[in-house]
Amino acid sequence: MLAEAVYQDLLPGERVRLHAAYAAALASHQVEGSAAELSRHARASHDLITATRASIEAGDEAMTVGGPEDALHHYELALELLGDPHVAAGVAADPDAPTRVTLVVRASLAAAAAGHPYRAIALSEDELAGLPADAPKLARVRLIHAIVSTALILDTNLDLLGMTTEAMQLMADEPPSSMRAHILNIHARANADRARDDEAIRWATEALAIAQSLQLAEVATDATLLLARLDERAGNPDAAKVAMTKAIAEAAAAGEHMAELRGLYNLASLDYGQGRLTQALSLYQQAAAKARDSGRPWAQYGLEATVIGAIVAYVAGDWQLVEQMIDSSGQNPPEQAQTMLDAVAIEIAAGRGDVSWLDVLPRLRNWWLRDGLIAITSGGAAIELYGYLGDIDAAIATHTEVVTSVARIWQNMIFGARVRLAALLLGQLANAASTATVAEREQLVRRGDELARKALEVAASVRHNGPEGRAWASRVVAENARLHWLGGGAQSTPEADLIEAWQESVSAFDAFGHVYETARSRARLAAVQHAAGNIAEAKAESEAAREVAERLGAQPLLRELRGLTGYDGAAVRPVAKREAQALTPREQEVLTLVATGRSNRDIAQQLFISAKTVSVHISNVLAKLEATSRTEAVAVARRRGLLG
Repeated sequence: MLAEAVYQDLLPGERVRLHAAYAAALASHQVEGSAAELSRHARASHDLITATRASIEAGDEAMTVGGPEDALHHYELALELLGDPHVAAGVAADPDAPTRVTLVVRASLAAAAAGHPYRAIALSEDELAGLPADAPKLARVRLIHAIVSTALILDTNLDLLGMTTEAMQLMADEPPSSMRAHILNIHARANADRARDDEAIRWATEALAIAQSLQLAEVATDATLLLARLDERAGNPDAAKVAMTKAIAEAAAAGEHMAELRGLYNLASLDYGQGRLTQALSLYQQAAAKARDSGRPWAQYGLEATVIGAIVAYVAGDWQLVEQMIDSSGQNPPEQAQTMLDAVAIEIAAGRGDVSWLDVLPRLRNWWLRDGLIAITSGGAAIELYGYLGDIDAAIATHTEVVTSVARIWQNMIFGARVRLAALLLGQLANAASTATVAEREQLVRRGDELARKALEVAASVRHNGPEGRAWASRVVAENARLHWLGGGAQSTPEADLIEAWQESVSAFDAFGHVYETARSRARLAAVQHAAGNIAEAKAESEAAREVAERLGAQPLLRELRGLTGYDGAAVRPVAKREAQALTPREQEVLTLVATGRSNRDIAQQLFISAKTVSVHISNVLAKLEATSRTEAVAVARRRGLLG
């Protein structure tokens, strides 16, 4: 406070002279200080050339000590000062000063490392657009590499393959070099991104050869990882795992920590795709820890390792670990990073029935056209929460918006997550059918058939569908069969077929290791077994599901288990005290379903009792309400407030 008071009391000229003296002392090393301090004092004394040089040095220092956010600030400040021709000329006079393109590339790398990938791309794009026609071709190549290397892991509409093809043409006559190896590698990745696997293998192999000859460990690791991923895509996951493990070890031995991080992430993704959840979770956690240790927790691969690792923990049924992994308390993550963490959080909220998270949904929805993972994860959770509230129209609208958004940014309607999204919505359609009118049930069944048809077409088109994909495809079949069963009508699914479908769903999710979805499948299998009179089997399945639901705090599943079919008897409108004494809870349930136009057979199927028992309940209701017909009973019940 004393220093501030003295500073405020200085005259303008005194301030400038004082800052100049500090800058001179720092520049001559008469006093200890950082480049950032030198930059600040030089700017305040209007020595902008010294300020620019010091800002560049400060950015380099920040990157060295794992401070990419600070580095980005210093680099951008230097770029701003270089906008003055006098300053640019003065800095360029120093033979050791980086070129403007070099500085832009450094700023772009810092932005990506700090968790601002879109800003990283924008910095290089702006510089690329402003390059003069006679600029060195290597300058253009370096900017293209900076853009594509960041954009490849994002959902963008950039023509990345077109950009790398241009860079390849510019480098066509160049001898083997570090830059050529980097461009070959990034061109291979761009080809792989467009499913041009043969071309990707060709260019990655050439990049690997140059990298090995020039001892470029980072490029060698990346090229090896790409070739391994292509092996996995071709149906050789075991060979891919061996190659990835070797590449990670070589990167670690060479001290290439970022290449090692990318290797861990890719190996974790391979294990997850093969259903090896324990191994995948451990590798994701190692990658996330490495990113944190390097001061880059929000950078690409590090952030994704945290987010997808949390999703693996969710699947494995360790929801407390998920909450620990996505907890950003005391940190300051960039907007995209926080949104990705919140997308996982709302998935946990959906499993627990915490509808308050729907208040967060508008903020998450803003990212649905920018990030497919955010759209799929939070959109699937929103479908579940809307269904839990009984708002089936909102659930349907959400499904449509998510699929449309992801298809737009990925420029493809065929993506594996469509199967999962369809299964989730089919489950909500089936739940809604349990209390819908005859006309509404017919509409729900028609919508479900179309949804299931498209989802199964997607599932059939996916190459080498892993255990997760197979589990969700089996769930689509089972949920659509349940929808037909609860919807009634001429196309109602036979109980034997329904039991078989849900047994397959239980087996598939259990094999994959998805704890919550296995439990939900068990609950729905229990409902069908109960309706078929297989009481012992139903009890075993429901008890297994209840143990999971109670451990996870999964209120929607617990509510489902109370009603076995997804129909929540606790949600029936409370009745007045006199009527509550007159009607038993089961009679109240029967009356509610009678009001929707259900036949005795439909009600029996819905409540897992015989049609004869339903007839007895209806007779009791008629007698207690002093009604002579079902229609009159419903009318009397409405007048007395027994029905909504």
